[in-house]
Amino acid sequence: MTKLAHAIRELKDASAGLFRSIADASRDKVEGITRAAYGPEETATGEILADFARSEGLQASWDGVGNIHMTRPGNGKSNKEIVIGSHIDTVPRGGNFDGLAGVVAGATLLAALQRAAIATDHGIRVIGFRGEESPWLGQAYIGSKLLMGALSRDELHNLKHSRYGKSLWQLLEDLKLDPEESLNRKQIQPANIHAYLELHIEQAPLLVSLNRPVAVARAVRGNIRHPKVTVTGEYGHSGAMPRHLRKDTVMATAKLLASIDGEWKRLIDAGNDDLVYTTGVIQTNADTHTMTKVPGELTWSFNVGGTNDGVMQELYDFAIKKADELAREHSVTFDFGVRTGSSASPLDPRIMNAAIRAGEDLSIAMEIMPTVGHDAAIFEKNGVPCGVILIRNENGSHNADEAMEIEDFILGVQVLGATAVSI
Repeated sequence: MTKLAHAIRELKDASAGLFRSIADASRDKVEGITRAAYGPEETATGEILADFARSEGLQASWDGVGNIHMTRPGNGKSNKEIVIGSHIDTVPRGGNFDGLAGVVAGATLLAALQRAAIATDHGIRVIGFRGEESPWLGQAYIGSKLLMGALSRDELHNLKHSRYGKSLWQLLEDLKLDPEESLNRKQIQPANIHAYLELHIEQAPLLVSLNRPVAVARAVRGNIRHPKVTVTGEYGHSGAMPRHLRKDTVMATAKLLASIDGEWKRLIDAGNDDLVYTTGVIQTNADTHTMTKVPGELTWSFNVGGTNDGVMQELYDFAIKKADELAREHSVTFDFGVRTGSSASPLDPRIMNAAIRAGEDLSIAMEIMPTVGHDAAIFEKNGVPCGVILIRNENGSHNADEAMEIEDFILGVQVLGATAVSI
């Protein structure tokens, strides 16, 4: 075991303690963990991480757009930094490890380097991003977009928080920050970043099924999303209204979703294994629906993801065309509303190979697989070489039952550390 790997293992209890402290500060009153973007629990998480970093002799501070930074300088041979990051918010009633694992991993690595007095050519900066999860403001990657100056003035004013009802502009002002800061400059220049690394829990059970604790990602899936698709028909008496006169929003939507599923399967059978589709929200109007009414209103969400932008667009185009056909057949309208999303992001082969070698040196057989959207996508779009390391997670993510084992986490940090010092 290398000096760095040993120092990381010595921090196992401290890392577990960080996870416990942050969980205690952000438990939801109903179930699981809730750290709303730009909420007090998210801020408390950043402060806990900063206190840990300072206690280990590291520097820690908030940037001009609300992200928490922990840093350790290099030995002066390079004027560039390696950035390690992930997010500190959660989905509503989620788990403790999605996002947070990557930030704790970075803090653990910095502490290990400090304790072992290991010099690095590049300085290392760990960032805990706010607002990566899209349920809060309707877009993903808010903190990393602000860091890179990628949001417009209109977006700062028009993106509204689903819990607090405030604009992103107002949320930044509530933190005593100047929203103009993100419009005037990037908080960190991409040209000064040697590489961006992110450790994240796997968000499906593949590694569990393969009995492998750690993987390296080859690409970050992009997505095409419509957070709220509105279907409008006409209410009618369920017992009196004949089929040919109905304007049934549920029947039209059910047929559309079944058709999308069939096209999804066809595309997978054609070799596009990375393609995924989800409708995570679907509901009639609770104020007016009853068992004895033909449903005249329905809203649902559209979310396609994949590592091939062209294939995602193909499924999207199919869905739009099929919706038009079913609208005519059922005398309803489909309003897809605002389209959001991001393109797929290939990850750097050099970093991927370095992570594979690091795993081999630790006797870990590294799975190579795609991953879902992470803050790494924003850095890749800014020309920064990126790598993502994934940790086995028993019950998937975005739920209260996330179950990352601390032993798997330590192995992941060891791979992360060996990768960071070798690239």
